[in-house]
Amino acid sequence: MPKVNPFKPNSPAPTGMFAGRYDEILALEKGLFQAKHNQPSNFMITGDRGIGKSSLLLYLKHLSSGAVDSLEHGSFDFVSISIPVSDKLDILTLIKLSERHISRELSKVETIRSFLSETWSFVQRLRIMDSGISATEQDSEVELQLDNFAYSLAETCKRVISPERGEKKKDGILFLFDECDNATTTLRLGYFFKTVTEALQRYDCKNVMFVIAGLPDTPEKLCKSHESSVRIFSHMKIFELSTTDRKYVVDKGIEEGNRINAEKTSITTVARDYISTLSEGYPHFIQQFAYSAFDHSSDDEISIEDVLDAAFKPGGAIDAIGSRYYETAFYDKIKSDEYRQVLSIMAEKMNSWITKAEIRAKFSGDESTLSNALQALKTRKIILKNSAKTGEYRLQQRGFALWIKIFGDRQKGRK
Repeated sequence: MPKVNPFKPNSPAPTGMFAGRYDEILALEKGLFQAKHNQPSNFMITGDRGIGKSSLLLYLKHLSSGAVDSLEHGSFDFVSISIPVSDKLDILTLIKLSERHISRELSKVETIRSFLSETWSFVQRLRIMDSGISATEQDSEVELQLDNFAYSLAETCKRVISPERGEKKKDGILFLFDECDNATTTLRLGYFFKTVTEALQRYDCKNVMFVIAGLPDTPEKLCKSHESSVRIFSHMKIFELSTTDRKYVVDKGIEEGNRINAEKTSITTVARDYISTLSEGYPHFIQQFAYSAFDHSSDDEISIEDVLDAAFKPGGAIDAIGSRYYETAFYDKIKSDEYRQVLSIMAEKMNSWITKAEIRAKFSGDESTLSNALQALKTRKIILKNSAKTGEYRLQQRGFALWIKIFGDRQKGRK
């Protein structure tokens, strides 16, 4: 009988399968508690792809709205606004998008609809800048609209925390911005946060909290539009899950599957251990390896054979992870076969450190090409350089090395 696969490799982890991050969750709930009591703080969450940033934001959204209780501070009831940042977004569109999300959340309340319409009426008059407007005029326009935005946000927040016509009282407004590493220069994201947070202070609004997430280069993206913008955030770097938490995720998935499927599924200890090891502690990878093993199993027990077969076959877990995380780095960000050869040589040592001399001994190109390759790969954040030892490099993840060794030559002729 077919079974519903409970693992979700293509979306943030459901709250019920969320594991680990105790210290991070505690810090974020303290931030909510502070914002609820007129002492707002903001957070910037950074980490590698697949490390669980989006899952943490999803958990925070549920926490802020009262869907789950906090660890130490009871329940919250914030208006939560989630906005993914894309490379198509500019600063004025961001203002419009923010207003749209706020309206969707609050216009369900009949008595607040007219208030929203009047308070945010300036959004309807926003105009997108064109090449015929001077840089000075553009800056003035943006300044004006950001001030309008901050004022309207402040007035809205004051209304929801102190209802005038019997609406349910809220604790404040929480903004969750994901994928902030996609920010372009036209978005001016650091400038946006710096200007808006300072304006909220001027308008005596103390119950708005901003939480942003992105890859490790997110601080650099913010600094490009305002050097001091990162100072308004408490920087939270997240890393791999512990072995215990990895196994917890697998067990919770099996438990969820047994809740919704008539036929129960079990998993051997060795199989669970291998999923933990192969995943390297990346929550998304745990979901993918577990999903593939669950799907591959032909009986009611997931064995080590199921895990390994499902992981290494074409179209299996490693292949799926590679298509989502590694192919772009290996093909689209690298236009030279010689540069790819450097990665293939490095992959022989998985993600252990390898010296330039070791790479040179197997490299078919000349010294200049090798030096250029290592510099380019480091600049594009595809490899890491050992800051403690000169001339050593490594791949960031064992999974990347495995994918290169198994599938790296599959599209050798790709252009």
